Amino acid sequence: MSAPVQSGLVLFLGMVRRGEFESLHQHDLPLGILIDTNSKHRLGDVSRFKLVERFDFSRPLPELIEAVRAIQARSGIACLYNVIEFYVAQTAHVAAALGVPCLSPASARLCLDKSLMRQRFHERLGPGAAARFQVVTSESALMDFARQMGYPVFLQPANVSASMWATRNTGPEMLRTNYHAILNEVPRYYEKLGKKGTQLVVVVAEYLEGSNISIDCLADRAGKVYSTPVVDVLTGRDIGIDDYHHFARLVPSRLSASEQNGLEQKAIAGVQALDMTSAAAHVEFIGSRLGEIGARPGGNRPRILELACGIDLLHAYYQVLSGASPDVRQDRQLAAAIVTPFPRKNGTLRATRHLEQILKLPGYVYHEVRAQPGQPVGLASGGFRAPLYVELMSPDTGEIRHSVDQLASWSDLYEVE
Repeated sequence: MSAPVQSGLVLFLGMVRRGEFESLHQHDLPLGILIDTNSKHRLGDVSRFKLVERFDFSRPLPELIEAVRAIQARSGIACLYNVIEFYVAQTAHVAAALGVPCLSPASARLCLDKSLMRQRFHERLGPGAAARFQVVTSESALMDFARQMGYPVFLQPANVSASMWATRNTGPEMLRTNYHAILNEVPRYYEKLGKKGTQLVVVVAEYLEGSNISIDCLADRAGKVYSTPVVDVLTGRDIGIDDYHHFARLVPSRLSASEQNGLEQKAIAGVQALDMTSAAAHVEFIGSRLGEIGARPGGNRPRILELACGIDLLHAYYQVLSGASPDVRQDRQLAAAIVTPFPRKNGTLRATRHLEQILKLPGYVYHEVRAQPGQPVGLASGGFRAPLYVELMSPDTGEIRHSVDQLASWSDLYEVE
């Protein structure tokens, strides 16, 4: 395995959360972070970071480049490290300006715009690789596509993560309502995150039937792609909620070995179709067709791959950024799940129940309450994130699946009004 070619800080841009950096400490890597003063994410414990500075990421890109250049001059930068969707483009542009290996700005644009991404899949992998789609800029264009395609159709903003404002639309009125919700609410979401100038792009697409599956990959400087084990994803719809939030991620997958191998090859082809190098890639499938690829480790994927397989995805990501081949070998085969239950409706949280019972679930490892009474909560389609996070691990796959089912059965987990 080749050695890294640069020394200095592993510099996070924008934000970092619990579970997205701890293993880098274990490798004695010097960490730094330039925190976005606009971020609403909960910051991880950066007390051991060598450098912690703040910057308003809504400022013009040249100012951000100069801020990072100053850090490079003082402390050196081994690589720019990004784990958040909203900082993919800025990280790519800063890295290009400073001559630091990273995802290229052109590939970042493909990864961030689902319309451009799907067009590339169609061009390089064939028309059946991903859903048929159209970027819509008017209600009339939206309705024309739906009439031609036939209902249901899938509607979402092209540049948000976590299935926020993503909806399955079964008729014209529902489609109109959800389209106008995106137009009204997503720009306010961008502004809240300090991304006021972000252009809203809305995509309507063929609705795909099938299970949600994900595979995280790493692309080295030459474009060679390394894949990690398949992760099964249960969405809200899988547990009886009309929403596409990720309720649970589970390893090992229920798919056969041949099915998993086929998806791994498609994931690698998808990453290569986007010309990704020196990058992490989070590949999502609906059934056997590509859904989308994010230019970052998938949400909670480093943790579940660590729990179930002993894979250090965060360090492997550092390895490709610094010019080495990533080590994604497994050292164990356990079952694990990360569960993030959502409320069944939007409103104000009054209470979270069953917390004592969570501690008694077979395979329980850890949980974290992320919303307090009095705070607004709701579905991903309404622009919300999960109020609760639960980790499970066991040698027994059936035990983990049972605990996930138990969490899904608590329809009264949240009191919302």
